[in-house]
Amino acid sequence: MNALLAFLLLAATPEPLPEHIDIPNERSTVICPTQAAAQTMLDQYYRVKPAPNNHTIDIEHFFAGLRATGCAQDVERTGVVTILSAKSRATVELAGGSERMLRYEGRDEAGKVLAGIVSEDGNNSFPRTDLARWLSVRSRDGWLDARGEQSTSIFYRCSTPDNAKAVVSSLKGMEQAKEDVFSKKLATSAALQGCRPATDRYLVTALLDSAGNECGFECYVDLTALAALDRSGMQVGLVFDGALM
Repeated sequence: MNALLAFLLLAATPEPLPEHIDIPNERSTVICPTQAAAQTMLDQYYRVKPAPNNHTIDIEHFFAGLRATGCAQDVERTGVVTILSAKSRATVELAGGSERMLRYEGRDEAGKVLAGIVSEDGNNSFPRTDLARWLSVRSRDGWLDARGEQSTSIFYRCSTPDNAKAVVSSLKGMEQAKEDVFSKKLATSAALQGCRPATDRYLVTALLDSAGNECGFECYVDLTALAALDRSGMQVGLVFDGALM
């Protein structure tokens, strides 16, 4: 009797909510007509291609599942979806590591209750702030490294974040300046603020200011002042060219 009770209590234990219960508007999610359809989709249609192509979801099978279940990707939702409860999970084994898929009940910004599936790992790691978005395409786990291939031609370390901000502020209004004029002004301002070329790696903690320069054909500088910590934990300022060209 005690064993049966323990089993029933275990079966009734709800799935824990994910780290982030919001699904941003920019984050993809599958919406299904019912929870039963979502469970069928999760059970039968999330699979990977066989080796050696087992690094991606079998897209053809996935879209066949959408047709079979009546589910759809990124439709019938308005804005951010808030996850109200986690219904079930499944793990997809990819060549580069596993990915957790979450079946959930949620509500969009219009108040509509939804049955959906989302990549839990992808949604948890999705950048939700300006700093996170900036770092997601320019850093390695939040770190900028001046020592190797990640270094740029413009990368200064300043004693304080205010010094870095002053350097970048001094370059505002030079969006169309010639490259040599901009570079000379930058070097002068950096020297005035006591900044020197960075030589180590730094953990970025805040975006402070930015200034751009369209300096010519395939030449653009996206100068950013940053607050950061060096490897000893000391707060410093950085002046960094974050252009993605």
